Amino acid sequence: MLLLSKEPSIRNIDFLSDSLMSVHLSNDRIFTVPLVQFPAILHLTEGQRNDFEVIDGAYLSFLAIDEVYSLAELIGLENI
Repeated sequence: MLLLSKEPSIRNIDFLSDSLMSVHLSNDRIFTVPLVQFPAILHLTEGQRNDFEVIDGAYLSFLAIDEVYSLAELIGLENI
């Protein structure tokens, strides 16, 4: 039997505080992300933080800034 593994995707995000964001994945994992690593997100207002979109399950974008963040970047896999 061949099992196809599907990469997890971003299901949702929320903010735990002014400096922490949770990234909820389709495989029920939740990553807590320190926003000091993402200064553009850190400086968004509460309203701007709520105005985001998930693109193809693999990217996160906030309408107030011109940056797109990959899932790998958000959970720290790009630096390994």
